[in-house]
Amino acid sequence: MPLDELHARRLATVGKMFDAALDRMELILRSAEESSDGSESSRITAEQARAGRDKMATIRSRLQEGLRHFSVQLQRPEPKQMLAAELSTLWVILENARPERMKGYGREFAPQDRAEWENLIRALMHEIEQIRGIVLKGKVKV
Repeated sequence: MPLDELHARRLATVGKMFDAALDRMELILRSAEESSDGSESSRITAEQARAGRDKMATIRSRLQEGLRHFSVQLQRPEPKQMLAAELSTLWVILENARPERMKGYGREFAPQDRAEWENLIRALMHEIEQIRGIVLKGKVKV
């Protein structure tokens, strides 16, 4: 049963986001399984990792069934699209880390710390914009 275009796009977005998140979670589980670092309470056992991956496989299967049912095919985004999304995410993270946006996080910054923090955020934003220029706009010289 095909969906109208907007619903199909939403389901495709859900599928892509789930797929990417599950990929990242599987990497974490594999890494945790191979590592014995960390305290007992933060360690993930091999059994937990296997059970988690099994549940993720169930989720992937259920999602694939839903996508097939609604005739939605996932298209892997082009590298430029993926980079644009990552750069936009980083930009939002940095915008939200500006001192004026962090007033609800407890004590105010000391004036010197506030200035240093603002300089750090500005520098990181500048670097993000340089990457955007290089990979998305073809401006190799920065």
